[in-house]
Amino acid sequence: MNKNTIKGYLAAAVLLLATACEKLPELPLYKEGVDPVLTASSTTIAPLPADSNKTALTLSWTNPGYATDSARYKYIIQIDSAGRNFSKAVSREVSGTRSISMTAKELNTILLDYGFQFNRAYDIDARVISSYANNNERRTSNTVKLKATPYKV
Repeated sequence: MNKNTIKGYLAAAVLLLATACEKLPELPLYKEGVDPVLTASSTTIAPLPADSNKTALTLSWTNPGYATDSARYKYIIQIDSAGRNFSKAVSREVSGTRSISMTAKELNTILLDYGFQFNRAYDIDARVISSYANNNERRTSNTVKLKATPYKV
């Protein structure tokens, strides 16, 4: 092949590539959410062993107002002993609902795993982190201070 043929092929290839490209539309820009506000059904929890299968705590939070269907929102609920800034938090994850209930047995297990003594009240913190289903746009709620007493199983 001579130089002119090669230049002709290169020019045709560049022209073909230039006309084959199609500009994609702009990606949608979703509005930012707001920090959810967390509330607890009670701030003092001291269940009896006989009530182990009953609901001891319900945490509820407000809608963070993301720009998609709320059934697709993701929430991470965290509970930790007070003063640790959630460094050793126990987490639960839910989608599409804005509350979580814990039985006395579930809460007692968390408290005992922290090494808390029976029949003694301890300060614990709870918060919720909301996001889109893909973890984008994470928003953290206020911290709710609770006083919980583990019972002997």
